[in-house]
Amino acid sequence: MIARFLLLILGLSLAACSSFDGRWKSAASSGTATRWEGRWTSHKHQTPSGPAGGRLRAVIEPAPEGKLTAHFHANWQIFSSDYTMTLNPKGASPRRGSGRDFVGTHELPKMFGGTYRYEAQIVDDDFQASYDSSYDTGIFTLRRLPPAKDYASAHAGH
Repeated sequence: MIARFLLLILGLSLAACSSFDGRWKSAASSGTATRWEGRWTSHKHQTPSGPAGGRLRAVIEPAPEGKLTAHFHANWQIFSSDYTMTLNPKGASPRRGSGRDFVGTHELPKMFGGTYRYEAQIVDDDFQASYDSSYDTGIFTLRRLPPAKDYASAHAGH
């Protein structure tokens, strides 16, 4: 039973990964989508080497009414997962440069924390977000990539 579950998770991960990779590659030359790269860090869970966390990539696209659609690909040890969420504008933001504040939620099965709530700030080329659920709390720290960055180097270490 456990082996079947692990094979199912692996299969879903590989299928989701190829979908995200296609979106990531397309965004490299998109006039509207932007690519972001960084890390997520848990404030609640620890590993022997420190806080749990891993590589995080995102493709962010404009959506109607000032919203953004964010497609994330997160890595943790040998596992990875993809998810999409809508970032809703939080209102006018008096930040330096082109700063904007967003809020959002993402629903996961209850065993994985249920509703995740996000608060994010995008200031120029920096994306900072905090997340909170019944299972975990933590942060995302991402940096916008230039549009023409080589896809192969961004894909390395997938």
